[in-house]
Amino acid sequence: MLFGSHPYALASPSEQQVEAYTIEQLGSLYRDFYTPANAILLLVGDFDPRSIEASVDKIFGDWTGSKPESAGSATPPVLRGRRVYLVDVPGAVQTQLLCGCHAVTRRHPDWIKLSLANSLYGGAFNSRLVMNIREDKGYTYSPRSGVNPLREHGYFSVSAAVRNEVVAAALSEIFYEIDKLRSVPVPGPELVDAQNYQTGVFSLGLATQSGLLSQFSTLALNELPDDYLETYRQKVRALGPGDILSAARAYFDSANMQIVAVGDRRQIESQAALFGELESFDAKGNRLAS
Repeated sequence: MLFGSHPYALASPSEQQVEAYTIEQLGSLYRDFYTPANAILLLVGDFDPRSIEASVDKIFGDWTGSKPESAGSATPPVLRGRRVYLVDVPGAVQTQLLCGCHAVTRRHPDWIKLSLANSLYGGAFNSRLVMNIREDKGYTYSPRSGVNPLREHGYFSVSAAVRNEVVAAALSEIFYEIDKLRSVPVPGPELVDAQNYQTGVFSLGLATQSGLLSQFSTLALNELPDDYLETYRQKVRALGPGDILSAARAYFDSANMQIVAVGDRRQIESQAALFGELESFDAKGNRLAS
């Protein structure tokens, strides 16, 4: 619903598409994309660099192929107004909610402040969303939000599984917390707590070989600056309330978020319809009559 005719809109191929694939198509795909110019080799461990380089040359030296041409993709649609997409699952005892809007990629200059804003909103266990609809109101067990940086575009999402009778109440609080973060500067102590969490999780991610490898792969795949890992914590701690306010206003697009509600239509339709123009579907994606 966020990406329209862009390939990111394809969550998974249909059975018919998979059945239509040919061995020739798979071979062509392999030859085009599995090339050394389109690959990265990362190693983390206790080894002699010269010995490893010799082994790599021996194993991969005859591998040839150029970097594939990047095909142009359709631009995602400009979203205007909230819309609700209700997926009917008759008899479901709870409703899965997912709200989203466009955001940015990891290479964008605003990525770090957007990530910290998300941590304050719903990306950490002590975040505002969790404290509100889990700890205070008991609507759900595990609400969360995330910023998802894909290669070409990014998106912000909020999810929660709630009891059918509190769908409208939960959505109200989800948007209340978004709008509050967009309107009122974050108090200093709360911001410091979020910065400590963000930098602490980052540090833990560097404590193992696999964690270090993951960070290096993020650096390489997203073509980030060479000093990104060394300067990350410093950049997080340099952010102030104004940075969080500007990130929330720019990327937590409350007025134009798309809402998916998966649950029993008879129990939740009137609640979901309060939040935007509503379309209903069955579990296979077929539109249902209003």
